Amino acid sequence: MTKLKNVVIVNDFNYIQGGASKVAIQTANLLKEKYPNLNIYFFSGSSNNEKFLDNRIINICTNQGEFLNDKNKLHGIKNGIYNKHAKEIFKKILSKLNKEETIIHVHGWTKCLSTSIFDAAFEKNFNVILTMHDYFTACPNGGYFNFRKKEICHYKPMCLKCALCNCDSRNYMFKMYRLLRQKRYNKTFKNLKHVIAISDFSLNILKKTLPNNIDIVRINNPIEFDSDVELINSSKNSYYLYVGRVSQEKGVDLFCQALTELHLPGIVVGDGDQKMMLEQKYPNIKFVGWKQEFEVKQIMKKARCLIFPSRLYECAPLTNLEALSVGLPSLVSETCAASDINNKKNKNGDTFLLTVDDIKKTIKNYDSKYKANFDILNKYSVDNYVDNLIIKYNSIINQDLIR
Repeated sequence: MTKLKNVVIVNDFNYIQGGASKVAIQTANLLKEKYPNLNIYFFSGSSNNEKFLDNRIINICTNQGEFLNDKNKLHGIKNGIYNKHAKEIFKKILSKLNKEETIIHVHGWTKCLSTSIFDAAFEKNFNVILTMHDYFTACPNGGYFNFRKKEICHYKPMCLKCALCNCDSRNYMFKMYRLLRQKRYNKTFKNLKHVIAISDFSLNILKKTLPNNIDIVRINNPIEFDSDVELINSSKNSYYLYVGRVSQEKGVDLFCQALTELHLPGIVVGDGDQKMMLEQKYPNIKFVGWKQEFEVKQIMKKARCLIFPSRLYECAPLTNLEALSVGLPSLVSETCAASDINNKKNKNGDTFLLTVDDIKKTIKNYDSKYKANFDILNKYSVDNYVDNLIIKYNSIINQDLIR
C-alpha cells in the first residue's frame, strides 16, 4: 500500500475571496493540523497581504492576478483561455514530487489559473481530484443562469441555442470569450478521473454532463460549529436577515420587497453592485455591509429567521448551515442547493417559490418551532470533512497502482 506524502491544493486565490477559496484554505490548514507529517502545498494565482495559511504550508503563487484585471485585455483573454505561465510554474513544482505519493486537489481555476494547471498534472500522470464548487465543468458562465432574464437557463451547455443566447452579465462579446474558454475546458476535462460533489442538488445537475466513467464522491464542505452551544430561541426575535452578496442573481431585491410589503424589519449583511440602489429604494431595510464571521454570528443570534432567496442554482451554500449552528432557522428558494437541508422533515426551515407573493406567504406561515437539527450539522463537521478527504486520497493513489 502506497503512503500518501504530498497534497497540493490548487486555487485561484490564497486568501478568502469567496466560498471556494475559503474551503480551499480550510482544506490546507485542516490537513496540516490533523496530519502534520503530510507535505501540504498551496498553489495559487493571486495573493494579498493578509495571512490565511498555516506557516508550515508551502505557499506558491504566480502573482499574475485575475485575468479580467489585466491592463492588456488581449493578454488577459489569452491567459483566461489557457495560462501557459501558470502551467510552467506548476510543472516545475510537480517535477520535484513523486506522483505515486501525491494528490493534487483543485478548488478554483477560472479566474487566475485556467485549465492549464490540470494539463500540467495530466502530462506528468499525477492524480487529480476536483471539488466542483460551481458548474464550470459544463456551463460557460458557471451557473446555468441567464443574467439578462434573471432566471435559470435550461439549455444544454455548448449547444447552438446556448451559443446564440446572450445570457452574460456583461455583453455578448464576453459570452463569446466564455464559449472559447469552455471549449478548451471541455478538452481538458476529458482526462479528469475524480471529482467531489458538494451537494446532492448540484450532483443531480452535473452528473448529466460528466463522463460516464468518472469517479464521483460526495463530500460536504466543512463548517465550524460548537455542538455544545446554547441555541437561541429565534421566535422571540423580530428582524429577518439576509447574508451574502448584494447582487441581482442573489435575489436580495425579493427579500427587500417582501419584507417592505409585509411591514416587517429586515437586515442585509453584505456588499455588492446593487447595495446602493436597494438602500435608496428600501430605506426601511437596514444595510450593514460586510462583517467578520464572528460579527455575522452575533447578528444571526438576534434574528427571527434567515431568508435565502437566491435565483441561482448554487452548489452548496453554507449560510443557512451557519445560521443553524446558532439555532436560527431559514427560509430558502426551492430551486437552489440550500433546499437540500431545508425541509419540514428536518425542521430546519422551509422553502419558497421565487416570487414575492410566495416569499410573503412563506414568511406569514413561518413556524417558530423550526430549530437546528444537529444530526444534519454533524455531516458538515471539519472532522468528517478531513477524514473523508484522506480516505478518498488514499483510495485514489492505491487504486491507480492496482490498475
